[in-house]
Amino acid sequence: MSIFWTGIAVQNVGSIWVGGWGVLVGALFPLLTNGVVGTPLYISLAYFPSNALQALLPALAFRLWKADPRLNSGMDYLVLIASITLGNMLGALYSVLVVLRGYGLIGNESAPMFIWGWFGGNEIAGLILDILLLKMISACVIRSPLFVRKRWS
Repeated sequence: MSIFWTGIAVQNVGSIWVGGWGVLVGALFPLLTNGVVGTPLYISLAYFPSNALQALLPALAFRLWKADPRLNSGMDYLVLIASITLGNMLGALYSVLVVLRGYGLIGNESAPMFIWGWFGGNEIAGLILDILLLKMISACVIRSPLFVRKRWS
């Protein structure tokens, strides 16, 4: 658990910019970062559904509500904030209640603290970094061949 997990920006912004490819990278990226800090592979793999969801929700929300990654309107901000907040809530609940508690790494009494810590670490970093990246770089990304308007192409 981190108080400020910067990897959430890879999941959120990457999926918004490159669709399904970004979702895939966002779901797999924590395998690398978790390996660097010594998280056992079986735990990292167990987090996969949570990481995939945290990447998928912003990508789907931006496409469904036709939000602009450059965050030009209040609706664009609303779509971003709602999708990352929902993803972070669900990701924290799954990761703590299913993975950490399920593998006996934490007890029931400490689960609420871990849920709030997980959610907060993702939410604060996500709000700050996602907004900065989207506002500062989206205009360039949208003009590049990397930008995916639909899901995969």
